[in-house]
Amino acid sequence: MPGHPAPRRHRPTTVAVCIGLAALIISAALPVAFAQRTVRIVERVEVAGTVQSLSPGRIRIEDEEGRVRLCRIQKPDERGLALQGAVVNFPARIDVRGTVEPKELRPGMLVQVTVKATSSGRVSGKVERLEWLDRLQPTVEELEPPPKRNKPGRYRLVGAVVSVRRDRVTLALPENPHLRRSKLAVPLAKDARVDVRLSDLSRVRAGDQVRDAVLVHFDTGDWAVQSVHIELAQHDAKAAPKKTTSKNSGRPGVAKREDAYGYLSDAPKPPRDIRSSHFVLHTDISDRQARMLLDRLEIMYGLLVGYFGQKPRRPIECYVVRDLRSWQGRLPAAGMAKIAEGAGVTISRRVGNNAQAIVYACDRPGVVQHEAVHAFCSQTFGSTGPTWYAEGIAEVGNYWKEDQESVDVPAVVIHYLRTTQKKSLAEIVAPGQITGDSWQAYAWRWALCHLLMHNPNYSPRFRALGIGLMRGERGVSFQTVYGPVGRELSFEYDWFTRHVDNGFRADLCAWDWKTRFRPLGSKPVHISVRARRGWQATGAIVSSDHIYGYAADGKWRLGPKTTVDADGNPQGLGRLEGIILDDSWHLSEPFPLGRKGTFRPPSTGRLYVRCHDDWTQIGNNGGSIRLELWRKSPAKAPR
Repeated sequence: MPGHPAPRRHRPTTVAVCIGLAALIISAALPVAFAQRTVRIVERVEVAGTVQSLSPGRIRIEDEEGRVRLCRIQKPDERGLALQGAVVNFPARIDVRGTVEPKELRPGMLVQVTVKATSSGRVSGKVERLEWLDRLQPTVEELEPPPKRNKPGRYRLVGAVVSVRRDRVTLALPENPHLRRSKLAVPLAKDARVDVRLSDLSRVRAGDQVRDAVLVHFDTGDWAVQSVHIELAQHDAKAAPKKTTSKNSGRPGVAKREDAYGYLSDAPKPPRDIRSSHFVLHTDISDRQARMLLDRLEIMYGLLVGYFGQKPRRPIECYVVRDLRSWQGRLPAAGMAKIAEGAGVTISRRVGNNAQAIVYACDRPGVVQHEAVHAFCSQTFGSTGPTWYAEGIAEVGNYWKEDQESVDVPAVVIHYLRTTQKKSLAEIVAPGQITGDSWQAYAWRWALCHLLMHNPNYSPRFRALGIGLMRGERGVSFQTVYGPVGRELSFEYDWFTRHVDNGFRADLCAWDWKTRFRPLGSKPVHISVRARRGWQATGAIVSSDHIYGYAADGKWRLGPKTTVDADGNPQGLGRLEGIILDDSWHLSEPFPLGRKGTFRPPSTGRLYVRCHDDWTQIGNNGGSIRLELWRKSPAKAPR
């Protein structure tokens, strides 16, 4: 845009790449060798602008000059970024600031406020400002002592929100020598506000302002965020975790941040029992970690019940161990051995018609969640089915997040699936496999189960297949269920594993096998093309020996805020493009179309079209265009 300074650029730097289950810190000044592959930083830019959209591990930023960059951003709990052909540990420095209304606070959140209060807990005056920051610890700090007995002193409080009313917020306070009450009602001024300062993107939405960001361009072609400062815009109720009804669970839920548990102690404790609605936890982890784990398990339990339509008759029992020395003589040898490896195991037994499954796991939440899926299936259906299904569905459960359909898995899994020689469907579902063989084998099983569960071409059969396998029903197998659509499934499985990345939506990228295709003649055909879908069938068979005309009318959205026509933006995002699927099930290279013109197909076959965008961003798009296609004339020269 005229009048704005150009982004500042920095000299190229070399960094090393890391792959594996352990994370290594990558420094621009300290190269680390890895597998003969070095990633080079070719450019650094400092920009300001606007957030266009977000998806797991990605943020799209439009700078003040109008240039749009889709950047990878390493999440706080992630060990690396999956670049094109490499994994690099590149944690981002994130600073999110803004102001929200007190009604956006939720129970459990820790807030900071300064008040005048008596030792009996009576607060003088009304508070105009509260603070919501990361990593607060509950505390009561005396700033000014009371001048007399029963007179108010001045205190800085950090307490957990108990409730929020129109005119007050009630906080739970830690035990302290200043205030006798464990709960304090803080009156709020009519225009009271909460200042927000966070170190993650959980409250960021499209339209928020990027005050400054340092973006890094790798020689793999990827952009990544090194640091970013975002100012929250004033959207209606945008900062609050929204109450939702999960399409998987059919029950209401509230997304929780980790800071909603900050009032609980993070100190390890001796072995004890902690219960929730559907789980009994025997553990020595902290109260905070235990409550976070139980809430994750309950969300997953609801998703499993919603998916299978059935549930266990009894709670699921889990031993979650931090320090094995505290459990000597209390655990079976198999459980002790797996926990010592940093892993877990589920031991099942049957008593008559009842099945009981007990989880023994280390204190890594993902391990517990994986094993809890085994326990759920065993107690509900009597077994977990063959290895490919048992471990694949357990990994799906491990990565399941409420109201999220997109892929969101560790970077090492993405890198492995996209860069390693593909395993065939027959190899993945082959009999005779053993559990616990390797994380690589688990990755392939997860990929197949994720695709079958989310792709509408195969998901209706997958649920019935899984239940039949776990119940041991005669004649039920992968081959009997998916054999009739084996060619289509093999095609889509290969497509998925070549394009999988965090943010990818298998449901939106399903191929259309139902549309009937005919040779395209001079009479125009009309189709509606949606921006929030992958390749879409036109119903037209085109020939490389002919020239074809097209016209696209209307506009569609790239993310919630950006509208373009079929020509897309100056960088080509949002442009209408085509691809040809021939009779041998081979795909041509994609070719650009646009709002109006002619094209000569690169090969003969079925024409598919889509709105050009990164595959991880399709779920953020919206709208559609009306496309008209017709055969224009024979080509003048053969290809």
